[in-house]
Amino acid sequence: MSGKLQGKVALITGGASGIGEAIAKTYVKEGCKVALLDIDAPRLEKVAKEIADLGGDVISMVVDVVDEQPVMAAFSQTVARWGHIDLVVNSAGRDSLSPHISETTLEEWHKTIGPNLTGVFLCCREAFRVMEKQPSGGRIMNIGSSSARMASCPGHSPYRASKHGMMGLSKNILLEGMNKNIGVTVINPSHVKTPMTEVLDSGVYDGGKVHTDGWLDEKELREGIYNSCIDVENVAEIALYIATRTPDVTVPTVAFYPTHKAHRYGMEV
Repeated sequence: MSGKLQGKVALITGGASGIGEAIAKTYVKEGCKVALLDIDAPRLEKVAKEIADLGGDVISMVVDVVDEQPVMAAFSQTVARWGHIDLVVNSAGRDSLSPHISETTLEEWHKTIGPNLTGVFLCCREAFRVMEKQPSGGRIMNIGSSSARMASCPGHSPYRASKHGMMGLSKNILLEGMNKNIGVTVINPSHVKTPMTEVLDSGVYDGGKVHTDGWLDEKELREGIYNSCIDVENVAEIALYIATRTPDVTVPTVAFYPTHKAHRYGMEV
């Protein structure tokens, strides 16, 4: 297999579904070797087999990104397998369709901040520990959200806080990586067709009621939220574009969203 990423190695969290899965399959088609991390063991096994059937070189590890030792072990195992890690994509995360702040529990806060921010910190730290030893450095891509730049409706505070925090972390480590040939990018899509957005159409998330507070626009009401979202392949193509930039190019952030939401987001994202 040959392509734009021939000889490269990528470690992708949240690789068993949604954005992580799409990026993994796009990378493999371009010759990249991939290490997939996820907490969903059956789904992870299925995706790894699909990638292997495509002729891809893949390893999969059941890892919760909030657990420090398993995260460290996953990076070590990837290096032991292929000798280096060129790309790290932090796609693991959790949406938090929580109510207004006065009704949000501490449990809900921790369940969201954990994978969305603490997990990103742990994986970025391990990525730096590997990449700063490599003359070629590497690239880190953190999957953010339009919520990393603004709040489009009331509620969902833990999710928005986690994505704002990811943005701040990424800005800082971008500076730390500049002289080490390590690039850091936050990819901020708005509403992508993933398993997380499918639950919005059902009106239920984690056993509770989804709080929209006038969030839905006319197109979403007519077509359903999921069908109004961006296809996941659009995110994967942007992740491929960033992965193939030369080291002299820095891409701090990329934002994109469904065209019908332009009136809401404009240039704010």
